[in-house]
Amino acid sequence: MTELDNYLSQHYLDETQLAAAAAMAMQEIDALIQAGLVPAPAYVVDDSGKVFSFAFGAMAAPGSRAGRYFPPSQLAWIAIARDAVAASTAHAAHERLQAQFTSRYAAALATLNLTTWRLRDSFDDSGAPIAEGLRARTDSAWTYFLNGTFSLCVAHPMSEAHIAWKEVLQEKLAQQSENGSKTLLSQQQAQEMHALIDAYATAAMPFSPVEYALSSRKRLVEDLRASIRVDHREWTPA
Repeated sequence: MTELDNYLSQHYLDETQLAAAAAMAMQEIDALIQAGLVPAPAYVVDDSGKVFSFAFGAMAAPGSRAGRYFPPSQLAWIAIARDAVAASTAHAAHERLQAQFTSRYAAALATLNLTTWRLRDSFDDSGAPIAEGLRARTDSAWTYFLNGTFSLCVAHPMSEAHIAWKEVLQEKLAQQSENGSKTLLSQQQAQEMHALIDAYATAAMPFSPVEYALSSRKRLVEDLRASIRVDHREWTPA
């Protein structure tokens, strides 16, 4: 087995495992994916030794086992999608699931705006939603949810609250660290930055060995954590 095979077997189900756990034919699950009711696979490995993901595109993975790979938590969303289809048409089910996802995601963002990081494009100073900015965030999140991006990078990718948590932590960490370049900090700033890095590391996936070098985790967790230095100079007023 390759390093990628080991990573995928540890964190994902292949399509045979997913179908068996869902007690469905894979063709049924594919129909839900095509209808925009269930996320696409996080990774696809083909017979030529390449791995594909929406986030990173095609990358070399020689010797890795071909297949499509899904997070185990996708089983819960498959069940939700099946119930939605059983209660209505596929189109109505899509509208219902999108509305549910965006409503929960927006609610999570509203809380994070007050507790974690100001989302000035989406909420005003009183915490009231800014419709256009909030809609842009929720629409984008729904798109990334369906194309499998969150299944690759979020530790709990079927939870709107956990997706929002990871996305807001990444935004805060990137801005406060100037995308990993601001590393000379006061003692208090360094402590706060380490706590933020730890929180983000927990919210994000480890990433596979194939894409790790290009990942936000390498830049904003391992690289940033190792490069933080405390500025011990004492400044006196002029």
